[in-house]
Amino acid sequence: MDESLTAVEAQLKIRSYMSELLAELPTGTALSKKPDNPDLATKNRRNPIANPCWEGNVQSSGPRYLSIGYWIVGLPAGATAEYFERIPELWQSKGWATEPQGRTVMKAKIPDGFGFQLQDAGKGDGSLSLTGFSPCVPESTIDAMENDPFTIT
Repeated sequence: MDESLTAVEAQLKIRSYMSELLAELPTGTALSKKPDNPDLATKNRRNPIANPCWEGNVQSSGPRYLSIGYWIVGLPAGATAEYFERIPELWQSKGWATEPQGRTVMKAKIPDGFGFQLQDAGKGDGSLSLTGFSPCVPESTIDAMENDPFTIT
């Protein structure tokens, strides 16, 4: 764990990577806590989830990694499958390692320890979600984070 990386810095870095991806998608595409597809739930959690960097129930405190999730909204109608393939290609063009996790999930690992998960919820248009992950950060820095925006354009 890099002790110098704070939760706030990790949160901002995930959002920066998300903004970079949006710049390569069609005009009008955004990330939102509310999906285009009305059959899917709005992500009401605005603050990043601070997940433990350990396994099991023995430990109760220590370093955490952040998880920040959004729906990809505003893609052209009928393009869910196309962008499920295109986004990992964009990641690969940046030198990020990609790995499928079954038919509906693709993961990317960035050399700096950050990563992403793209998931097709299988509900047709408006069903792609994007979750960003950070490397482990000191638990003492978690409380300084602010809520993430409802929408990233």
